[in-house]
Amino acid sequence: MTDSTSSTRQKSDSIFDQPRAILAAVIISIVGNAVFIGMPMLVGSLADTLGFDEQQLGWLASADLMGIFVASIAASLLVNRLNRQFLVYVGITVAIIANFSSTIFHDFNTLFTIRIISGLGGGLCYSVGVATLAGTHKTARNFSILLFVLVAVNAIELYTFPSISASWGVDGIFLFFCGAFVLTYYFVRWLPRSNKEASVQTNNSVNQTSKVVIPTWIPWLCLAAVACVYINVGAFWAFIERLGVDASLTDDFISNTLALGTLFTLSGCAIATWMGNKYGQSKPLIAAFALMTAILFLLAFKVTPISYVIAATVFNFCWLFIDVFQLGTIGNIDHSGKYAALVPGAQGFTQSISPAVAGYILSQGYGYEGVMMLCAAGTISAMIIYTIVYAKLKQIAPDIADAN
Repeated sequence: MTDSTSSTRQKSDSIFDQPRAILAAVIISIVGNAVFIGMPMLVGSLADTLGFDEQQLGWLASADLMGIFVASIAASLLVNRLNRQFLVYVGITVAIIANFSSTIFHDFNTLFTIRIISGLGGGLCYSVGVATLAGTHKTARNFSILLFVLVAVNAIELYTFPSISASWGVDGIFLFFCGAFVLTYYFVRWLPRSNKEASVQTNNSVNQTSKVVIPTWIPWLCLAAVACVYINVGAFWAFIERLGVDASLTDDFISNTLALGTLFTLSGCAIATWMGNKYGQSKPLIAAFALMTAILFLLAFKVTPISYVIAATVFNFCWLFIDVFQLGTIGNIDHSGKYAALVPGAQGFTQSISPAVAGYILSQGYGYEGVMMLCAAGTISAMIIYTIVYAKLKQIAPDIADAN
C-alpha cells in the first residue's frame, strides 16, 4: 500500500468511523425506513379511516415500497458522484412534502401517487444511511446497531400509532412522519460529504481473509436471497395486523402483541453474535430460516391468540436474526461494502410488490392462508440459495464460509 493510499485510508477512518457519523447514518436510515417499520398500523389506519378494501390496501402498502426501491437504485448510482448530505436533504424535503400532502388528498389514485413519492424521499435517506455504514471498517457491528435501534423504534410505532390513529386518524400518522423527518435535518451535517475516502477501503479485502478470488455471482446470489426474504417480510408485515382482525382478535391485543414481539427481538443481536462466534454464519442462518418457515405454516393452518403471540414474537426475532447474518455474510465476502450498499435495493424490490401480490391473493378468496404460503415460499427460496452459497464457499474459501 502506498503512503498516499495509507493516508487516505486514515482520513476515511476519521470521517466514516466517527461516532457522530455513525449515529447520523443510523438515525437517517431509521427515519427513512419509518413508514415500512410502522406498516401494519398504517395499513390498519388506512382501512379504518378511509375505508379502502384489501386490494387497495395492498397497493398503497406497495406504493411506499416502490418508491424505496427506485430511490435505492438511484442512490447506488449517485452516492459516489454527489454530496451525500445534499442527497439526504433532498430526500428529507421530498418526504416531508409527500407526507403532508397525504393529509390533504385521500382519494385512492392521488394518494397512491403521493405515497410513491414519499417512498422516494424516505428511500433516498435510507439508502444513503446504509451506504455510509457500509463505508465504515466495523461494518458488522454498525449494522447490528442499526438493527437494534430499528427494533426499538418499531416497538414505539406499534405501541403509539393506534392511539394516534384513534385521535386523529391516518392523518395523525402522516404528520408523525413529517415531524420525524424535520428532526432529522439536524443530523445530516454529521454525515461525510463525499464517498471518495470510503471507496479507497480495501477493494481487494477478500484476499486479506482468503487467497481465493470470490466469484462475483456469489454476492449477487446473496442479494437475491435478501430479496426472497423480503417477499416474506413485505407481505407478512403489511397484513399481520389485518390477520389478527380477521381472526377476531381485539385491536389492543393485536397492537400489544406486535409491540411485545418487536421488543423481544432486541435479544436477536446478542444471540446472533453469540451463535455466530460459536457456530459461524451458515448453520444459524439456515436454522433461522427453518424456524421462520415453521411459524408461517402455523399461522396458515390456524390463528388463535396463543399462535398469534408465538408467531409474531418468533417472526420478529427471526427477521432481525436473519438480517444480521445476511449482512454478515455479504460483509465477509466483500469488506469494501459495495454489495452491502445494495441491500436496500434488494429489500425494496420485493417489498414493493409482495404486499400487492398478497392483496391480490386475498381478493381472489385464498385468504390469509394463501398469504402465509407466499411468505413461506420466499423464506424457503432464500434458504435454498444460502445452502448453495455456503456449499460453494466451503469448496473455495472455507475460512469465509466458517467466519463469525
